[in-house]
Amino acid sequence: MITPAGSNPNVNEAAPSPVGFKNVPSVESPVALKLDGQIPSWVNGVMYRSGSGRYNVLLDNGDTFHIGHPFDGLAMLHRFEISGENQTVKYNSRHTSRGVEKRIGQRDPTLLTFGPDPCKTIFGRIQSVYHHISKFGANAALQENDAEFDMVNVTVTPNFPLGADLEQETGVKRGEALVVKRDANTLQVVDPKSLKPLKMFTYAHVSKKLQGQLCASHHQYDEETDEYINFMVKLGPFPTFQTFSLGPYLPSSLGEKEAMPAPEPRLHQPIWRHLGAWKTMESLKPSYIHSFSMTKNYIIVPNFPYYYSFGGLSAIYYSSAYQTFYWDETRHTLFHVIDRHTGHHVATYEADPCFSFHTANAWDEDVELPGGRKERVIYMDYCMYENTDIVDASFELGKTPTGKLDLDLVQPARYVFDKNTAHKEEHQIAPSQFRRYRLGQVPVAKTGADSWAPSWSNAFSFSNMTEFNKRRVASYTIIGHDLEMPRFNPRYNMKSYRFCWGVCESRHAPSYASGSVVNGLIKLDLQNIYLGSNTDEESSAKIWDEPGCSCAEPIFIPNPDGQDEDDGVIISIVNTTLGDGSESCFLLILDACSLKEIARTTIGAFNAVTLHGSFVDKHGRGVAVN
Repeated sequence: MITPAGSNPNVNEAAPSPVGFKNVPSVESPVALKLDGQIPSWVNGVMYRSGSGRYNVLLDNGDTFHIGHPFDGLAMLHRFEISGENQTVKYNSRHTSRGVEKRIGQRDPTLLTFGPDPCKTIFGRIQSVYHHISKFGANAALQENDAEFDMVNVTVTPNFPLGADLEQETGVKRGEALVVKRDANTLQVVDPKSLKPLKMFTYAHVSKKLQGQLCASHHQYDEETDEYINFMVKLGPFPTFQTFSLGPYLPSSLGEKEAMPAPEPRLHQPIWRHLGAWKTMESLKPSYIHSFSMTKNYIIVPNFPYYYSFGGLSAIYYSSAYQTFYWDETRHTLFHVIDRHTGHHVATYEADPCFSFHTANAWDEDVELPGGRKERVIYMDYCMYENTDIVDASFELGKTPTGKLDLDLVQPARYVFDKNTAHKEEHQIAPSQFRRYRLGQVPVAKTGADSWAPSWSNAFSFSNMTEFNKRRVASYTIIGHDLEMPRFNPRYNMKSYRFCWGVCESRHAPSYASGSVVNGLIKLDLQNIYLGSNTDEESSAKIWDEPGCSCAEPIFIPNPDGQDEDDGVIISIVNTTLGDGSESCFLLILDACSLKEIARTTIGAFNAVTLHGSFVDKHGRGVAVN
């Protein structure tokens, strides 16, 4: 959307958003924040948070370009240096998509976004296909030399294994790379102190064997084996999936593991290319996958029936992920199980159609059966929805009424899109169900199996067809309601656990169904089912929820000397609107057990939309990473 210069009274500033998004100022030099309360002495380190910072871009001709979806707000990073020893908090932040801002000013038709551009005509879409194809090589060269050419603003990963070539190019020491990721094969390494972008890269920079367009924003990490694990999707008429691991890769300065030469990634080769060859399994379609699950023995990649149309190629036509997606309630959700030891695809499990942004914990165990037999079972927890209406609700994240701009002054859109729920009679967007899935009778790798082999290499032998055609069904139990952005004690990763923290609907604001995304904080006791009655004083859940406040994803930091699973603190960023309409943003620290406030510090007179965050200790080692 465009606000013409003549209708903007502040000629030297961007016009206010017609849909309620406000720019966030950056603080590039660290400032000390005033602290109210007491930080536990053992909380010492840096919290990084990613999010959106600019939605209204002033163009050279005085017009203002307005971004319409919060996921498309130009990237911004926040850094909090927290010292419980000294009772101090220092803050700095930086906008990290200046190259994208330049491309907006140039009206670059190759920009890909999450939300749609309502100003683009059908003719403009056809033009964008031509530009995407003709400018592919030029854009790759520009991205190679501009660390802010594209927008990356979802997850923040410390200690990322860059590989020797990128280390040499960026000057970043082994194990000290701070990398921002998204759901596409575009990553950005930034300076861990100044947050200045240093390099934009793809996984192919780490290894040329890693080729594809899509991957998960949320990787998995095994501390015992020091493996960073993710997957890659290569789009096209016959899409391929490829899981891979990078590591071990921590610097000797971190104390626990000796640095090792930069390895080639341990590849689990493209093992799902021909899933459709087995008649009882549905043909593979690329779907929107934001996170996945992992246990000590398995990688489990979900395949929700929320697909990229035309194998993802329609994204080039629309230049928008949202308009590329479609929900097919007639198809199963599939869980593809990969054996971590062999790289084999060992099973696919079917479940009812559903959708999830975020996974919580997962683990596998051998369950005793009558007669002395054992069954290998995978348990995995998801914040799950019965459909994708929650994606529509994401349009409202971070919005505030402006009340200052006449919508008639905004350049009319000649092409108007409909949200996918716009014509539903009952426009209800229910909070998530916290589901625990059970995958039973999981195949177990044989001792001495080769390191990897394509699962279809001998798929047409009778014995293998019998095994792979065996219909497998995933069952689940609802063990909680209304929890998103899940975090748990990282010491219990890939183990049975009891507590999970996240955001929930605020009881002081309209529900998601009313077009509002305002969150409180919640702690679930997974051994005592919570049915979502957050006004019940006797509820097994604990909630922090104050009027006018909206909380971001919590980060759990365990007490290094603690014995209990919930002995630690929760840190979140909270946006609030005061009675006079003014805005404020503060850092909130809660006791993780009771969810009682122990400290807070005001960041500034603005609201900052942050998505995810990570915490590193004072030695730079990741403690709580997402």
